[in-house]
Amino acid sequence: MKQENDYQKRELLLEAARAEFMEKGYHNASLRSICSKAGVTTGALYYFFENKEDLFAAIADPPIMELRRILSEHFKEDAEKLAQTGFIEKKENDHNDISDLLVEHIYDHYDSIMLVLTASGDTKYENIVDEFVRLVEEAMPAIMTVLPGYTYDEYLSHWMSHISIDAFIQVIIHEKDKEKARIMLRKIMDYLVKGWIELVMVKTEE
Repeated sequence: MKQENDYQKRELLLEAARAEFMEKGYHNASLRSICSKAGVTTGALYYFFENKEDLFAAIADPPIMELRRILSEHFKEDAEKLAQTGFIEKKENDHNDISDLLVEHIYDHYDSIMLVLTASGDTKYENIVDEFVRLVEEAMPAIMTVLPGYTYDEYLSHWMSHISIDAFIQVIIHEKDKEKARIMLRKIMDYLVKGWIELVMVKTEE
């Protein structure tokens, strides 16, 4: 019974904290206000969380860590597939699976993801966009140089990494409907993949 009651209190705190952080940002969010909204004492908050940073992390860490894992696994699989086949097929809708997987994860955790994107100043996530740009950028050498006779434009790859992440973020922020976002991001993913192949890959031999 106590375990169930503790779980409920913790969930109430997380829900109240998510709303408080979204409304006021991390820096201006009040732990006292969060406790009041959750209907618990400040002692209860410190029973579950060390401080405000720990509370924010409890909301942000799980969906962001899983997002990192999804992307890293996708890039690894892409590199392995290219190494095995030795060529790139330019097929429509070839990346629907990863686009849909990203949409499912993001919209299943929409409030937490939006919190990180829009209200995470003064936390370890304040530069999260740059972190994901680096994740994309660092994955490209293994993908773009695996084919014989090709290298890649490192400078252009940097900007394409920005464009790719920014495109997803803009849709996520402005489109609340998951199915509309799924359709839109499938098209954007096709566009981005073609851009990577046509612009970033450089043929080094005939």
